[in-house]
Amino acid sequence: MSSDRRKRILFMEDSDIFADLLSGIFDSSKYIVERAENGFEGIKKVYSFMPHLIITDIEMPVFKGYQVTRLLKSRKNTKSIPVIMFTTLDESKDIFWGTHAGADAFIVKSPENFQPLLDTVDNLIESSEKIDFTALERESKKINDNTIIEIVNNLFDNKLFQTTIIGLLTEISGKVHSMEAVVSGIFDLLKTVCQAEIASLMICGTNRTLYAYTANFSGFTNEIVDNFYRICNADFNNIFNGYKFSSKITKSFNPDGNNKNKITSYISIPLIIAGEKFASIHIANAINDYFSPFIMENINVFIGSASPVIANALSMHELHELQKNTRTAFARYVPADVMDEIITDTAKKASVSESRNITVLFSDIRSFTEISEHSDAQSVVDFLNDYFSKMGSEIISEGGHIDKFIGDAIMAVFGAFQTSEHSPLNAVKAALKMLTAMETINSGGNLPLSHKINIGIGINCGSCILGNIGFQNKMDYTIIGDTVNLASRIENLTKTYCHPLIVSEYVYNETKDKFLFRKVDNVRVKGKNKHVGIYAVYSGFHGTDGNKLRSGDFSDIAIIPSLLINRETLVNYNKGLQVFYIREWKLAGEYFAKALEHDSEDFLSKLYLERSRRFEDNPPPDDWDTVITFSEK
Repeated sequence: MSSDRRKRILFMEDSDIFADLLSGIFDSSKYIVERAENGFEGIKKVYSFMPHLIITDIEMPVFKGYQVTRLLKSRKNTKSIPVIMFTTLDESKDIFWGTHAGADAFIVKSPENFQPLLDTVDNLIESSEKIDFTALERESKKINDNTIIEIVNNLFDNKLFQTTIIGLLTEISGKVHSMEAVVSGIFDLLKTVCQAEIASLMICGTNRTLYAYTANFSGFTNEIVDNFYRICNADFNNIFNGYKFSSKITKSFNPDGNNKNKITSYISIPLIIAGEKFASIHIANAINDYFSPFIMENINVFIGSASPVIANALSMHELHELQKNTRTAFARYVPADVMDEIITDTAKKASVSESRNITVLFSDIRSFTEISEHSDAQSVVDFLNDYFSKMGSEIISEGGHIDKFIGDAIMAVFGAFQTSEHSPLNAVKAALKMLTAMETINSGGNLPLSHKINIGIGINCGSCILGNIGFQNKMDYTIIGDTVNLASRIENLTKTYCHPLIVSEYVYNETKDKFLFRKVDNVRVKGKNKHVGIYAVYSGFHGTDGNKLRSGDFSDIAIIPSLLINRETLVNYNKGLQVFYIREWKLAGEYFAKALEHDSEDFLSKLYLERSRRFEDNPPPDDWDTVITFSEK
């Protein structure tokens, strides 16, 4: 033994960068530092370097840190050597398996923890049990590569094997969200436990689904695989007598090959959880009398530890399938976001009302009552189904949700179930897509009485109450409030102002840089004291460069014939409206007349020309607030 009184520190680290960093933090006057690049080399250096303390990573080549630790702590002459696990792996499972293997301390690897590491080294060396280096030196004379392998094999059959398997299965358990990923991992691990040349895992689903997975590791021919699978099925039926499945899901992880070797060894083992069999595993190879008691002991340890992992994966898979089927079943009635809340019951949000800023869209088919009265019932139903399908698709494509169908009307909401500052923009885009879809509907052959269909759309945004409305036997997850009522009123005004898409000033203020608008009016709808400005939305101008906006930018929305306006008409209309609001009735009339020179059918120019002439002869009171009040819905 050396007379050097400095303490010897052995660290097992495969990273050159951290190895250099670790070497630099120890005071050379107090410590002698030695490095091993992998677990196998580390075991050898324990007997040659004879450290007072070991620092080891977990993830290393050949042997992992907790495997090395478990081996050293099982040996009489090395169990007193303190071991610190210094690793970037900091999940609870890593800490558990590290300390379970016998580590004296667990520290997360980072430069910030160098000082805590040094403090821990000093404390452990000072407080640890005395190490018998004389005995360790005597044992070292018997240690070489072969004896280390023998030591590992002897321990591998017992504690280290179990610790290793459980540790690897813990990693696989992190993939329980994917049934196939777990089964693939189980098969790969099985191949390291024994000489599994072909294996099958058959799982009984609680929903009467049989899951059958096969791994043809040795590339047996299709004929041999089929024979193997027939034997597996027969044994499965014996194990699960009376199990009848309604569906079967199969997966093979390896392709068939050209291996014609005869399978001569085969076993089947049931997998058990809480005393109940739920699966069977079937293993075979071409080695005579392979499954000895020694091999079976390892396989049984593996199966016992793998069973809960497979059972958890099955439960997660079936839960996911149940949720998916539930969503599919209710998707037509409940928004997906609300369905998620109902399924996961996250903080019971789905049952609690709340106030949110959202955007509401109402649409309605013009004169539909008259159309339906002159059409047979089936034609009306067929049309409405086609109409709702197309309109609903456009609403959903912009992040909206169908709140309800009211006869032939649609109420849709944006930003209600997923908070979005762009909900007004999305609602207008959806409305434009709906009107584009109407062009397709009107050009198709599924119209009642071959009658061209027109719709009106009104949009408003603001604060609403969102939640369950109703009583215990019938609940409706919906929104209520003045914002909703105003959106409905605005939709109705599309008939009054002869324009298919009108929005409130609140929507206009949020989207005015994105679309082409025209101020329609200031209105006070029935039931409201406060007035609101309303705006018509257009897809562009007549003629070339129809989608070029006044700013010079080009709109990315489709050109919709019913939403085009003459450029000069709009220019003169806007001038006329400005002077109209300052009570210059004659000049306003002149601008509106000029607007009509470019489009004689422009309804709003006609409307304001008539108002200007009427007010010129009979002006409103001096305190008139420019608002038009509607006494009907």
